[in-house]
Amino acid sequence: MIWITAFFILLTVSYLTANENGNFFASLRETFFLFVPIIPITYLAFWTKEYFFDRRKYLLYIFAAISIVAIGVILYEAVEPIRGTVRNSRSQNITNFIFLQLIAVGLQYFKRGIVNQYQIQELKAKTATSELNTLKAQLNPHFLFNTLNNIYGVNQIDSEIGSEMIMELSDVMRYHLEFSKEGKVKLEDEIQLLNSYIKLEKLRLRETCDVQVKFNDANENLKISPLLFLPFLENAFKHGTHPNKECFVHIELKTTKDNLYFMIRNSVVINRKIVKTNIGLQNTKRRLELIYPKKHQLNIAKDDQEHLVEIFIEL
Repeated sequence: MIWITAFFILLTVSYLTANENGNFFASLRETFFLFVPIIPITYLAFWTKEYFFDRRKYLLYIFAAISIVAIGVILYEAVEPIRGTVRNSRSQNITNFIFLQLIAVGLQYFKRGIVNQYQIQELKAKTATSELNTLKAQLNPHFLFNTLNNIYGVNQIDSEIGSEMIMELSDVMRYHLEFSKEGKVKLEDEIQLLNSYIKLEKLRLRETCDVQVKFNDANENLKISPLLFLPFLENAFKHGTHPNKECFVHIELKTTKDNLYFMIRNSVVINRKIVKTNIGLQNTKRRLELIYPKKHQLNIAKDDQEHLVEIFIEL
């Protein structure tokens, strides 16, 4: 395509700049025979660069480059009478074919640069996908570890509530199995997961905990990466609630066009001994960086009274 494009451009230039006695066929002949030495010399330059220069046979490459220039000059001077153009000086022809070799080598480096950049981007994409799958795989056992601990504690007090929690857990795990491998899911499904988990935690807590949920302003047809908000929800209930103390968890999720806002605010329970792993939180931060680079903002703030998480995502 490059050769064809160059041919028609030069043919047009030759025809438009011809004198009054010139005609189309003369321009066609002149352009055609101009390419007779240029095309083989270009591919010879490609070949010598790959065969000698890339293999570090620099002396052979210099000799080959000089030979190619000589062959090019000979071919060009041989077809000049047929082209019917004014003869260039030999020094001008030598300069032209040295310049042609430099262009040929430059084009090859340009092509290699594009290919290498594509390969790097492809490798980065595959690495990111592999890392995302690993992070998702870590979320599942981390979630089970926290939830089963809760169920065990509740079951010691009330086995019926413990049984209900197991049923709610099965709904949450069904979501994990069905959607965790998907690249994007409907926001409706993600909200359903959050609601199931909130029901699960409410069974553990008593009326002393104020749980407020506001999902009404969300466009449920929007697509989002699965399991992004669950670790923050887990973290809020795990560290911000107590079965026998006054506490609260307030959750809000809303969308405007293609932008999403998620907020979760929870109380701070003083003197509560909990083992902190931060696995889910660290994984989610990394997933946000991989899935929504420069399209998300995560704000985390904490004082003596409450813990606040805000996430802004451009979908």
